[in-house]
Amino acid sequence: MLLSGDSIAVLPFLDLTDKMSEEPFADGMTEELIDKLSGVPGLKVPGATSSFYFKGKRIAIADIAKTLGVSYVPDGSVRKSGLMLRVVARLIRADNGYVVWSETYDRPFQDKIWVQDDIASEVTKALRRGVVGSRSEQGK
Repeated sequence: MLLSGDSIAVLPFLDLTDKMSEEPFADGMTEELIDKLSGVPGLKVPGATSSFYFKGKRIAIADIAKTLGVSYVPDGSVRKSGLMLRVVARLIRADNGYVVWSETYDRPFQDKIWVQDDIASEVTKALRRGVVGSRSEQGK
């Protein structure tokens, strides 16, 4: 479980498909993750408007984190090939920009809302564990 006082800002997921055909899905993935993480007790999560402000901008993670007042920044990407969808999610420590956790999720691409919900739930569970693990690493 996350420790109280943690803060996290979900950056918009990138659409890495040809012609950026899955940008609405990538944006929905970001919003779904913000929604799920907002339900974690003790976790401060800036809203989608704050996160989407940084969409498409080349700004250092540390600067984004400072602007939003957060300790961690998850981000990710979306790729679609045929009927398969791949979502890569990462958790980045804001103070040094290092990835402390990363996972790849492959799903059949039939129901966009189900896929977004399923992956956001999995990422939320992993981030609960990831933030605690990364905090223990900070003391080393």
